[in-house]
Amino acid sequence: MALPVRNEEFEVKSRLSEVFGLEANDIQDIIMQGLYARKACTPNHPRTYAGLAQWADTVRALRDKTSPSGWTSSDDNNFPLCIHPSNNLMIVVQTGDRDTGISANNPSNRAAKGTNTEQAIWANQKQLSLFDALPEVLVEAGNSNRIMWVLLYHVTPSEIRFELSLPSKIVGGKIRSWQERLVFPAIVLDQIDIEIGDDDDGNDNRQEFEINIERKI
Repeated sequence: MALPVRNEEFEVKSRLSEVFGLEANDIQDIIMQGLYARKACTPNHPRTYAGLAQWADTVRALRDKTSPSGWTSSDDNNFPLCIHPSNNLMIVVQTGDRDTGISANNPSNRAAKGTNTEQAIWANQKQLSLFDALPEVLVEAGNSNRIMWVLLYHVTPSEIRFELSLPSKIVGGKIRSWQERLVFPAIVLDQIDIEIGDDDDGNDNRQEFEINIERKI
């Protein structure tokens, strides 16, 4: 059975409100604030810092946007989370591979993740009862009653694609399948000077760049 990939505006809007109490513009603004942090980098920053700055400010923007509604933050084990006031779900920000934000494809996180992500996705499996048989021994994932969603984004020379999705399986630190995906329209990056290496080679071939941002209609 095909799992839900939601990319129609009304579907995404409905699920964001129902599950998170958020609007599509909230997620777009969060992604754009990460882009602004990347834009602020100069040639005198370390070569890989622009990507790190984008990720860190995306996390910060997510927390800023949700904290007035009672969301809380956790950095236990250096694993930055944004936790819903119900304490039943959480969001983590990760960079995605080239399939991110493309409805027909199966995206994954760009770099292999460690124990914290694996534990959280095991908890997703247990909570959602996705499989007929799970291993008898599961690594405890902090609060295993929480479902973890991933705010995944991917930058290309022409656009940034992003989605808020619910992972269901992780193998070797890489997310392999999803229970549900909320896919947003890409944000067009106009007049960019950037070089990006192979998404899957594990290298951070990030360059500083000037961008003008406009929403893709």
